[in-house]
Amino acid sequence: MKETKSVSDDSAVAESVSSVLYKNMVYLEQFAESILGYTSKYNSNMSISYAPENLIGKPSKFPDYGDFPETYMLRSYGKWWHKSEATQAHYMPQDADPVIAEDYVSVKFEYPVFPDLIIIYETYNPGAVVRLWGRMTGNSWKLLWEGPPQLCTQTSRKFTVKIKKIPNTINEVRIELNQSLLKYHTSLDAILLAGYRPKSALQSSIITKDLLNSISPKKTLKEIPPSCNDICENTDYFSSLPYEVLVHIFHYLDLRSLCRCSQVNQRFFEASVDASLYRELSLKRYWHKVDRNTLSYLMARCKTLKKLDLSWCGNDNMISEEIFVEFLQKCGSYLTHLSLGNCDFVKMTSLEQIGKCQEITDLRLRNAQCCSWRYNALANLKKLTALDLYSSNIVDDLLIDILKSNPNLKHLIIDFCSDLERLDQVTKVASQYNKNLITWSSWKTQSLTSVGVTNLARCNLLKELDLGWCLLLSDPGDCLERIAHGCKDLRRLIISGWRGINDHLLLPVIRSCKNLTQLDLLGVKTISKDIVERILASLSKLELLEISFCDSINSEQVAVWRQQYPQVTIQRSCEYVVVDYWDL
Repeated sequence: MKETKSVSDDSAVAESVSSVLYKNMVYLEQFAESILGYTSKYNSNMSISYAPENLIGKPSKFPDYGDFPETYMLRSYGKWWHKSEATQAHYMPQDADPVIAEDYVSVKFEYPVFPDLIIIYETYNPGAVVRLWGRMTGNSWKLLWEGPPQLCTQTSRKFTVKIKKIPNTINEVRIELNQSLLKYHTSLDAILLAGYRPKSALQSSIITKDLLNSISPKKTLKEIPPSCNDICENTDYFSSLPYEVLVHIFHYLDLRSLCRCSQVNQRFFEASVDASLYRELSLKRYWHKVDRNTLSYLMARCKTLKKLDLSWCGNDNMISEEIFVEFLQKCGSYLTHLSLGNCDFVKMTSLEQIGKCQEITDLRLRNAQCCSWRYNALANLKKLTALDLYSSNIVDDLLIDILKSNPNLKHLIIDFCSDLERLDQVTKVASQYNKNLITWSSWKTQSLTSVGVTNLARCNLLKELDLGWCLLLSDPGDCLERIAHGCKDLRRLIISGWRGINDHLLLPVIRSCKNLTQLDLLGVKTISKDIVERILASLSKLELLEISFCDSINSEQVAVWRQQYPQVTIQRSCEYVVVDYWDL
């Protein structure tokens, strides 16, 4: 009798051959050698403290736990940033990612390997990692692992998960993070990539070309049992629905489902390309797939487009500036909201075309780096209510022109804009032309003085004022008193790192700004416990008080306040190291 060999036997042979193949490779463990990109940081441009570059090489602090400037720290944490009125709402809620990534950092390693293990050394407030990607430089990104953010114990850890086995070598890793569950900033110390390095091109080809699968026969679909055929009816219930009802149903679908529906039949196709389905478009979660073909595909559908989020998309030349400009020319007539965070294709011609989209009210160009003088095209916009230029290279004169052209501006974010050298003049213009300002955020900009802060006191509608690290060494004078009297509806005040602040200078804020919910005094070394007690007793709406690195306040006293005022989150960093905060 002739013996038959089962599919399971062939699979076992293939798995055995694969195991031997990997064993004959070099198992390599390596740490990151360079930083490729990131969306968030804590350090200023001239400092290495808390910088992304601290991820390079072996861990410097692990297994110690605490707030170490030798690690990489992200700016935001918890729910507090989402409460800001300036926060960008999701443009397409029905297509929101079930595992939302708020930030990312990508790193490069010296040697390509077939990945086996990734270890992330977390030294402060772990639990933010939600997704791991890998690729060989220039190739497509492959998802290696994903999971929701975690609530973790307050201890350092090696974050290690079982990653997906892929038939590709990688030398780049991208980490996506969600800090929404964190009580304070998270810190990463190092990233280790372990895997198998081929000794020869033959070893690599056998795996990357999937030659081992030729050992096993292709699996075929089983026939549907006759009993199931009785259940499966061919009636098309959708055919009786009016076109408008079908389109209404499609409004609840995400983009992936919408594309699939377009392939069902002619009727579904016609409904799926209805322009009303593409008025609000968010492609951020598909950053690894979006390319010039995606924009070409959408051009015919986005004739009435109003909101577009392309953040994180198009890098590595996946989208050219030419195709983006063409897209705006054909689909930008009704555009009101445009978000292009970390988009490398945003250059000179892009800004010029954006300036021609006259209906834009909300523009976000986070981490945009192009010829600074090209920002003058944005002064052609007249209806802006929100402008986010976080870590862009805009200069004073062009920002002033934009402010003068947009009297209805409500939210301005210019954090980390290091090319702004005359912020006192910028605030003077804002106080004259932008009376509706609700949010001013200039965190870690360097040219602001007390004169410039005083100018903002004339923006009487201000609710959110972020001046963190702006007046490191300058004498604040009476600028806080002016702010307190002029902006009595302040809800959020960040003055971290203001060396010249004392108890007396804070009194006007306590007396006048009764609606404060967030007050950040991090690194204000000279304030006493008496003024903190007065803050807690007087500001009944306070939700967050940041008093880390305030030398006159000890941890024991903080513990007492937390018991007395449980409704207030009182932040106190783990100060295990001596930090000169004026250099951050």
